[in-house]
Amino acid sequence: MSDAPPFQHLLAAHALRVHGAALGFMRDEQEARETAQDALLKAWRARDRYDPALPFYPWLYRIVRNTCFDALARRKHRAVPGLDAERIEIDAPDAGERIDAERSARRLKAALATLPQEQQEVLSLRHFQDLSYAEMAHLLGVPEGTVMSRLYRARKALARAMEVP
Repeated sequence: MSDAPPFQHLLAAHALRVHGAALGFMRDEQEARETAQDALLKAWRARDRYDPALPFYPWLYRIVRNTCFDALARRKHRAVPGLDAERIEIDAPDAGERIDAERSARRLKAALATLPQEQQEVLSLRHFQDLSYAEMAHLLGVPEGTVMSRLYRARKALARAMEVP
């Protein structure tokens, strides 16, 4: 197949963005890696359905998004309460800083988890994937003004969720 190498290069060029998108949805590094790999494999298998006349990343992002939603749905069915996969190396030279950073990350992760999926997604697209408003509007299929208002509401909701009671 003559289009295989260019498509393979497109996938490779976007692998970090795919991982970032998966991490934004999954909030767990290992699950994000696995989900990103699943999404890239699905994209490879669906390469015949990609229209080269259209931008590549929006097409790929939809695959990533759907793969993450599927993985999140499966996670709900296999979650084991009380288990935390995260580990901290206490004997590291900068253990205090790492513990503080880990606490902050957990607090942010918990606050993000309280937001509706739509708000989590716009925050992830803007702040973790560094997409422009125009790119976000294209990906989400909404006007730029809608993206801006969703992002404004999401930031406000996150700030409220991060407030110490």
